[in-house]
Amino acid sequence: MCFENLPIEFDASGNAHLKSGVPNPYEFKIKTPEEREEKLREIARKNGQLLDKDFDPVTRVAGALAFHSSVDLESRSVVETNSMATLFRGYEVILRGRDPRDAAFISSRACGVCGGVHATTSALSIEMALGIKPPPLGVVVRNLLLSCEYLYDNPLHLFVLAGPDYSEQLVRETNPEIWAKAEKTGTRFKNLHGYSKISEIMTDLNPLTGKLYLEALQMTRVAREAYVLLGGKYPHPETIIPGGRNYHTQHNNLQRVLYPVFRVFRLFQEMCWNLG
Repeated sequence: MCFENLPIEFDASGNAHLKSGVPNPYEFKIKTPEEREEKLREIARKNGQLLDKDFDPVTRVAGALAFHSSVDLESRSVVETNSMATLFRGYEVILRGRDPRDAAFISSRACGVCGGVHATTSALSIEMALGIKPPPLGVVVRNLLLSCEYLYDNPLHLFVLAGPDYSEQLVRETNPEIWAKAEKTGTRFKNLHGYSKISEIMTDLNPLTGKLYLEALQMTRVAREAYVLLGGKYPHPETIIPGGRNYHTQHNNLQRVLYPVFRVFRLFQEMCWNLG
């Protein structure tokens, strides 16, 4: 897991601890509408051309994310921007007064895609609060489960959610000049991935029909199967608890998980070649 923006550090055994004396990384000073308007008027006086641009909601991202920006058209630069999650799910409220051991099971219901991450972070929070130290192998297996999440998320986002934005089906309809350029632009590493033109890759990104789209969709299933071998079930895993897991990992399951992992790795290699 990555905690670059959180005041958390891990010891040699993989146990998480809160750093001391670190300012709140999420502290955000909210400007009043009057302060914002005055700032925008000042910028407008200096630059002459200013446009408010809103992306609300941001598709391809669950959770109702929104971006609001002020753009200087003359210099083609963003002078002010902020983002916000506009959907309040209320899991913090639901968890109040509950048995701490329920946190991982309840919070994992926040999402059918990334429930394992919510369960793991809930378990980590309780471990830090109560001073619980999971055994080293428990940390390793939980990290393997999170790795299976990554194996699922990458093909899902790149090819199933974001990929169609760059597909022939969409670009040819909305930006025909870009499609015409793609038909004339050659690829790199053709000997590795077999595509001679950028347009061929875009065709294989077409939703529901493109080769890359369909292959990535299949790989999301393979990654989930790998998670189930180690975690028991998905979505909403019930085996992640403070102190490790409550599910016995069979030796043969550790061997069986290698096959789906290697299949996804092979797809990732092709991704890198295609993007290269």
